This record gives sequence, C-alpha cells and structure tokens, in this order.
Amino acid sequence: MSCAQVTSLNAHRSELTSHLSLLRAQSSPLKMSDIQIIINGGNNQILPNASTAIQYFFGDRLSEQKQEDNAEGMELPPEALALTIYINKVKVPHYVALIGECKTATDLARVVVDMVTNEPRLTPDEMVKGRFIQLLLPFAVKINKGATVDNVRQRINDEWARRRNRR
Repeated sequence: MSCAQVTSLNAHRSELTSHLSLLRAQSSPLKMSDIQIIINGGNNQILPNASTAIQYFFGDRLSEQKQEDNAEGMELPPEALALTIYINKVKVPHYVALIGECKTATDLARVVVDMVTNEPRLTPDEMVKGRFIQLLLPFAVKINKGATVDNVRQRINDEWARRRNRR
C-alpha cells in the first residue's frame, strides 16, 4: 500500500468517525417506548427490536373457539346429563364410553375410582350411593352378570380399598 493510499484511508476513517460521533450526539438521550407487556398464559414471544409481527390463522375461527363450539354442540342423552351433577359436562362422553366398554362390575368399579380421583364433585361417600350407581348402569351394556347396585357397590369398595393400600 502506498503512502497516498494510507493517507486517503485515514481521511475516510476520520470522516466516518466524525459522522459516527455526530450520530451518537444526536441520539444520546435514548428514548424508550412506553410499552407495557402483560402476559396471561399461552405461548408468547416478546421481540422488543422487531419492526413487524405476523400471526397466521388458518380457518375462519381460532382453534379455541372451535373446541368450545364442539363441546357445546355435543348433545348428551338425558341419562348422561344426569351425570353432570358429579362429572364435568365436557368429560361425560369420555366416561360414558369407558363405562360402555366395561365387561365386569370390577371394570366398572375401576372407572368409578378413576372418576373419584379426577372429578372434585364426586366424593368417596357419593360413589357408593345407590342413586349414583343407578345412573351408571344404563351405560354398562356389556356387563352380563352382577349388574346390580349391591354388587357394583361392593366392587367399588374393593377397588377403593385396593387403591388406598397401593399408596
């Protein structure tokens, strides 16, 4: 590199340095934007330096709305609606399907114990009452023998005791 080229580079460097210091002087009082971010759950991505944010929705509504609409749109038979006293309305179809697959009173008792552990409105005292068991029996169509209130109550008590002993 020749002496003239070095001098030219130094001149450019000093010119750039003066421009940079001028820019720093102009923007020295940094202005912060007045943004308040409140997060109430969900997946959030905070990008303070982003110039744009794009969110794509596919379909005509949000997925949460579709799920709520599906849950509301499901019509339950009157027998299943009676279970909503003890079980969350959204979970009733699930439990009715489980009860429908039970082949023995013991299988039904396992489902009932599972209900008691997952549903706050169904208590251990209530699970053995005749009025609750009678609500379950119409859905237990695959049980051939022992589909009486007394037998199911005994199987529920057995499963509940077995569950307590496992702990």
